[in-house]
Amino acid sequence: MASPEGRADGGRGRRRDLEIRPFPAVSAEDPAAQREALARLREWAERSAEDTIDWYLRDKQRKRTASRTLQGLAIVFAVAGAAVPLGTVAAGGSGQGWGYVLLAVAAGCKGFDHFFGLSSTWMRDIGVAHALRAELNAVRLEWATDVLRAGPVGVRPHGPLEPAEVERQLALIGRLVDAVRDNVESETAEWRSEFSARTRQLNEQGALPAGDRPPGS
Repeated sequence: MASPEGRADGGRGRRRDLEIRPFPAVSAEDPAAQREALARLREWAERSAEDTIDWYLRDKQRKRTASRTLQGLAIVFAVAGAAVPLGTVAAGGSGQGWGYVLLAVAAGCKGFDHFFGLSSTWMRDIGVAHALRAELNAVRLEWATDVLRAGPVGVRPHGPLEPAEVERQLALIGRLVDAVRDNVESETAEWRSEFSARTRQLNEQGALPAGDRPPGS
């Protein structure tokens, strides 16, 4: 399973955060091995999905905390930037210089949040986690329904599974694996697009030194 792309190091950092689970050994030498192989594949797919959900929820928590901190600081510095000059003027002094400094800091907090996409990222993290959780629950429910419809295991404990039953179970496993891949790839592509747009905007505004700009900028 592919992991989310890196946010600040060209796609390498986040790849190390979400490890790929080893693919289980699969054998169908006899009916018992076939059943065990299907059980292992299902467990592998479910745990991979759970790992991805947990990763996005942890990432969401970090990004949400950072975003709210920056937003709060921006409000505090903006209010202070407007209040300090008024207070110093009322006291007979001149505090316009400090007011400009505080307002600049407030704008810097907002700009930092915008450039690194903290607010938008944690919202996407929530979306991916919820989508994968819903898909995981749906697959588990369909699997349980399929098992119940097949009847008691004791009727044919050593007999081979029906081909249609194997196909349905493999389809559910593949569906969950595809859901994880598609959601991760979609979120990563959206992040790349946003980051490229923000970087291009800074380059056009001359906010980045020439040495820090990507090649071809």
